Amino acid sequence: MKKFILFTTLSLGVLPSQAQIFDRIRNKVQQKVNEKIDETIDQTTRKKKKDAPAETPPADGPVASKPGETPAAPGTASSGPVAPVSITSYSRFDFIPGDKIIIQEDFAQDAVGDFPDQWNTRSGAEVVTVSNRPGKWLRLSQDGVFYPEYLKEDLPENFTLTADIMATNGISNIGKLTLTLFQAKTTDEKFEWGDDDATSSTPNFKLHLIPKSSGGGDMDYSSNVIGSQHRGGLPQFNVPVKNHVRLSLWRQKQRVRVYLDSTKVLDLPRALDAGALLNSLAFSAYAPDFDKKDGAFFVGNIQLAVGAPDTRNKLITEGKFSTRGITFGVNSAEIRPESFGTLQDIANVLKENASVRVKVVGHTDSDGADAANLDLSKRRAESVRETLATVFGIPKERIEADGKGESEPTDSNDTPAGKANNRRVEFIRL
Repeated sequence: MKKFILFTTLSLGVLPSQAQIFDRIRNKVQQKVNEKIDETIDQTTRKKKKDAPAETPPADGPVASKPGETPAAPGTASSGPVAPVSITSYSRFDFIPGDKIIIQEDFAQDAVGDFPDQWNTRSGAEVVTVSNRPGKWLRLSQDGVFYPEYLKEDLPENFTLTADIMATNGISNIGKLTLTLFQAKTTDEKFEWGDDDATSSTPNFKLHLIPKSSGGGDMDYSSNVIGSQHRGGLPQFNVPVKNHVRLSLWRQKQRVRVYLDSTKVLDLPRALDAGALLNSLAFSAYAPDFDKKDGAFFVGNIQLAVGAPDTRNKLITEGKFSTRGITFGVNSAEIRPESFGTLQDIANVLKENASVRVKVVGHTDSDGADAANLDLSKRRAESVRETLATVFGIPKERIEADGKGESEPTDSNDTPAGKANNRRVEFIRL
């Protein structure tokens, strides 16, 4: 740029023929400057493309931030996020999350491109964003075992686990994603259990999700009690037709139920010994030639909650009941469809006790401005009131709605799990 200014200045005091020469030189200098600027912009653009989602996401599957990866669902691209699912489409969904959240993993604290700071692996994975779904995801594109190190205590007999899972087209028919809940005392045991079929005498329960391109996906499952089993033809994870699935698992003593989206795919009355202690959670991925096939799995929105909800006793006898099972979109009062089981449970209690009136009170975490959180909590409470009336047939005159924003936390707002516990809906008997 300095050279450009110098030549411009000199050209003002020279003869026309000399000026033409200097004009040519000046133009070359300016061209070099423009090329340098373009190169800088191009580098910045490439970096943004690496760190940010693509502009044309598929309708269901992920588009990873890593360049060069095959989109999940060619031919189904759209310029916006996946269309919301109606709550009534979950009308057969009886899943109710545990009473207290102990793990809420959304990878928000981890930098894009890094492996999560509080996880462990002997392979490799990275945190990414995708264009058509919010938040951050753990991208698994290598064989290996991946687990959160902060889960160290024995889980009780009643707990729930939920996670969102996605896959690219390149993983179809060749890859599998495995979730294992098990008992382990050492790091070596955790990696061993993540790899091997869970059929020994050590307490464990394992799921293999195997996306297929036709006929529905496959699920292999096993435990130390039931051995290895198989179920096929699952349309909920049929890549590339459907690249995304929400996994929900519910353990109640010996019983284990598994849901894919709104469908209960397993209900095993004797999957575990009643007193079996599980203290570890691991994901593992396998596919031959991950890179050559442009394949990857994505895991996100992992929530582990303990304790069996006791809606009837707490609301009718104690007069107050709080739930984290009614969830909403980010900064939104729109109820997510997976809240159906919790709402159905509350509606049943109200129908069985027709004289009971309740106040619905919304609560938020401390993120954002106080006034905005107060308004949001009131709108969410009103949304619950409206849904109980229109979907579940509870007369509106039996329900009041209010919100407290972030003013009455029940847990710390310094951790993801604490924030998730503070985002709750409270029912108070009037």
